[in-house]
Amino acid sequence: MPYGEEKLGKATLRWQPDKKGGFVGVVNVGGKRETLIEDADEPRLIARLRNYAGRLHPDYFGYDGAIKRFRLFMPEGFASADNERSYKVKAADRLAGVLSINAALEANDTDAMKVAGASISTNMLSPFEAARLRDTLRGETGGRYLRGAAQFALGQYQDGIREMTAAVLPHGRISWPLITYLPFLWRYDEHMFLKPEVTKDFASRVGSSFCHRYSAEPDAQTYEALLELVAETKCEIRQLEPQDNIDIQSFIWVVGEYRDGELPQ
Repeated sequence: MPYGEEKLGKATLRWQPDKKGGFVGVVNVGGKRETLIEDADEPRLIARLRNYAGRLHPDYFGYDGAIKRFRLFMPEGFASADNERSYKVKAADRLAGVLSINAALEANDTDAMKVAGASISTNMLSPFEAARLRDTLRGETGGRYLRGAAQFALGQYQDGIREMTAAVLPHGRISWPLITYLPFLWRYDEHMFLKPEVTKDFASRVGSSFCHRYSAEPDAQTYEALLELVAETKCEIRQLEPQDNIDIQSFIWVVGEYRDGELPQ
């Protein structure tokens, strides 16, 4: 029995202490060993194994390919992407103007009505998600939703997920966009908005294990995996000089969602 084992798609990762010191791991696909990796640090070894397994995905083109694709649509980098940035900053400013994170920890339904009237909805949310957010904020559980969002934004992920899920339930099912929207607007230097399909597609193309670690049922582990993807992306595209996670979110969206018909003329 291996010391550690993890499944990522068709790949199996196995690792154990090395007799010479440190740790050693392998990536197997279909019973065939693809690589052997050694590292003195176990968490770093696991990350390296995951990254290697990610590069085996058939859609992989890596961060170099992602940057190349981004520049097709945004020739001047993030300076070209103001249409992806400005409305998000405006929504964040509106939210901050009516309710801070700390105040939201004790939010009531009156606060929720103020947020609902602050025009914070954007096209980041689908029409159905925007309607569900509006109905939740204007309903009897609006304060609870805000308190959960604030908990999440302050790092209490599982507690925040539980509260937001319960608050949204009278109006429909919870989703990752509804979990991450307000925390992202409150602290876009720290948090990330999660649109699952485009993010999983992006992750598969750059070789991130996020696409395998993702759970449609919101949980803290998936969000932590998302933040790992964000940190990795920020490092890998540093030549583009992203300001914050608004730029990272825009990069993911442009690479994964933009189509050839949207190329600049």
